[in-house]
Amino acid sequence: MIPFGSTPSPREKLEHWLEEALEPTGRLPFSFRYGGSPSAGLLRTCAFTKEVRALDAGADRITAAYQLADGLQATVQCTYYKDTPAVEWSLSFRNNGGKNSAVLEHVKPLDIGVEYSPFRTAGTQQYGAHDNILYYSGGSDCKADDFLPLQEILHYISNKGSMHFGSLNGRPTSGSHGCFPYFNLKTQDCGVILALAWGGQWELDLQLQAREPGSSAACFRFSGGMPGTRLFLLPGEQISTPRVLVMPWSGEVDDAQNSFRRHMLRRHHPHIDGRPVRLPVSATCWGTDEQDHLRQLELIERSGLPVDAYWIDAGWYGKPGTHCNEKTSNDWSDNVGYHEHDPLRYPDGLRPVSDRARALGMKFLLWFEHERAVYGTPATLEHPEFFLGERKKGAHLILNLGDPKAWQWMFNNISTKITDYGIDILRVDHNVDPLAAWEANDPPGRHGITQIRCVEGFYRLWDALLERHPGLVIDNCASGGRRLEFEAMGRSVALFRTDYSCYTDNSPTGHQMMTCGLGKWVPVSSPGGSFSDRYTFRSMMNQGISISVGEIEAALNDPDRLAELRAMFAELERVRDLYAADLYPLTNVTVCNRDWLAYELCDPAKNRAAVVCFRREECPFEASRFRLKGLRPASAYRVEDAGSGETVVRTGRSLMEEGLPVTLGQPRSSALLYIDPDASL
Repeated sequence: MIPFGSTPSPREKLEHWLEEALEPTGRLPFSFRYGGSPSAGLLRTCAFTKEVRALDAGADRITAAYQLADGLQATVQCTYYKDTPAVEWSLSFRNNGGKNSAVLEHVKPLDIGVEYSPFRTAGTQQYGAHDNILYYSGGSDCKADDFLPLQEILHYISNKGSMHFGSLNGRPTSGSHGCFPYFNLKTQDCGVILALAWGGQWELDLQLQAREPGSSAACFRFSGGMPGTRLFLLPGEQISTPRVLVMPWSGEVDDAQNSFRRHMLRRHHPHIDGRPVRLPVSATCWGTDEQDHLRQLELIERSGLPVDAYWIDAGWYGKPGTHCNEKTSNDWSDNVGYHEHDPLRYPDGLRPVSDRARALGMKFLLWFEHERAVYGTPATLEHPEFFLGERKKGAHLILNLGDPKAWQWMFNNISTKITDYGIDILRVDHNVDPLAAWEANDPPGRHGITQIRCVEGFYRLWDALLERHPGLVIDNCASGGRRLEFEAMGRSVALFRTDYSCYTDNSPTGHQMMTCGLGKWVPVSSPGGSFSDRYTFRSMMNQGISISVGEIEAALNDPDRLAELRAMFAELERVRDLYAADLYPLTNVTVCNRDWLAYELCDPAKNRAAVVCFRREECPFEASRFRLKGLRPASAYRVEDAGSGETVVRTGRSLMEEGLPVTLGQPRSSALLYIDPDASL
């Protein structure tokens, strides 16, 4: 059980817990049933080995293996990140016996108690209502409230008995009734962040236990993994389960979230040549044809906008002569399963376009959707055995990445195109819920095996592509933000964080909220859409952003609009890298149009910050004051209004204690304030 309390420090708590957590005679942080018996009893008498080695300067790797008499081996590979501090582990099983194993079920790679004490008593209520709060976020569902921050006051759990969380239909961060697999439990002045990483279906249960066995303290018990696993293993067979992250903390919730953001950027964000990938400013378009792309690249060059990447989305493939542009793009989905470029529109492939983009200083991004194919397209007819789902006209089939032959076929296909087309950023979409197809393909007595193999194949495919093509960046789309668990995020970036941006009536209010809601867990992301004015642009700012080529072309015919776009992108460039620093919401994070929303970006190492404020369209209040965080109390700062250019010098102490006053005279208005060190005081 992980203890709470402001002392000892989170690092000391974690190290003390790790000393005993993996011992078979202790309370293990995972559980399962095997042959009808619970793992706690089975593992007490198993053959046990443990090995510890340094992974790098900031992390140790602990491998613990538990071998049962019949040959089933459970292995935990645990990484202790001393620089966070946090611990992550994965649980796998292997049948080392000569015959089929017994039934393995109720597999919970996460099964831990989290102590909370001391208690507060308020009347007849045993637990202080505001001492124990669970923070989490909703998933992506193409709506204004995608990634909305949510919370539960946990004294209510005593009435409910338990709480259940999970994903929806096999995509791990899908919205509606699903949620993000990231959680932060706060109790008084400390807490613990927990996360599950699995590219498929996951669940997590939270229960209140009055007492943990062997302890005098009450605890919250978290248990979770992939639901429905019930199978036997063949001789020599091995399976994976969801990965777990646990990060204890003390102090303020916002500081804990920023510690988690730093951990994600260090350990679960792509790096090239030792440096974290910086999300690009992208110019986007549909498939169209070679000559149109070459024309559009010249338009971008003429605009003078700081575009880092030229982005061709869906529609470059399909039946010969199929045309797809921004205005006539409705057939792109029906042609998924054509894995070759249209030879009429691209007689020399995509290489002439990518070469020209790089000559102009831009990376080349190309869209793929290789895990879905419409029945009747060439892929499904040439290799029907590689796909799962009902084979009928127009049906959306799922590529079986658990089939080694299907995996190799798709790896060869994508890898060849990366080389031939000159792809710098591989955009991976995934527009179908796979759970039903996975479950329908499970053989008798092996429930869950298809999903396990497909998720393993998904991770292995991305790893193999990144290894084969050094410098490649993978853009993780999946209908916009539906596969953002931390294993995937270690291999990819989110350049179109929600498909809500696809709707012409998408609201700046939603985008403002998403920066804070998603940013709690995924530090940097990129929205897309149309920027009708500065309010909209600031609502969508992040380290990356995308703009349509059509919008750039229209601006070239409107000098005032082009000047406005250049000014907006100049504002972004000044704060762009701050989105990878600390993030502090300065207001409640809502989608209510009567509210203000404000957040601070703060880089303690460089001693600089920025504040972004919005007075929403129905907000009656023209002034607000924000107490900033993360500054140095004794330092002087120059606060500059990006709009007016006006400056004022304040100390860090006054900005954090007295606050920063902001007045916005009109509803639907914004302010961007740069906060830089000043030597005048």
